[in-house]
Amino acid sequence: MSTEEKIQKLADQMNNNPEHIQHLERTYHFELKTEGLHGIAFTGGSVQVQSNPVPGEADCVLKMSDKNFEKLLDGDWNPTTAYMTGQLKIDGEISHALKLHHVVKQYHS
Repeated sequence: MSTEEKIQKLADQMNNNPEHIQHLERTYHFELKTEGLHGIAFTGGSVQVQSNPVPGEADCVLKMSDKNFEKLLDGDWNPTTAYMTGQLKIDGEISHALKLHHVVKQYHS
C-alpha cells in the first residue's frame, strides 16, 4: 500500500466517524525523506487528502522519516519524544502536531 493510500485509509476512517475531528480546522503537510510531500486538510468536520500540496500552505509541517510516518499513522509514535530526540522536525506550533497525534490515536484505540 502506498503512503497516499495509507493516508486515505485513515482519512476514510475519520470521515466515517467524524466525532473526533468536528472542531479541527487545520492543514498539515508531511515532508518525508524519500516519499516527498503529502498533505491533509481538516475543515468543516471532515478531512481531505491533498495529493499535491502546495509547499508553504500548511498550518503545521512535520518532517520525518517514512518509517516514523507509518508509526504516526498507526498511532504508535510519540511525537513529543520524537521531537526531543530529533526524529521529528516541526514548522509551526508543536501543539498542532500534538493535536494531530491525539486525533490519530482516537482512531486506533
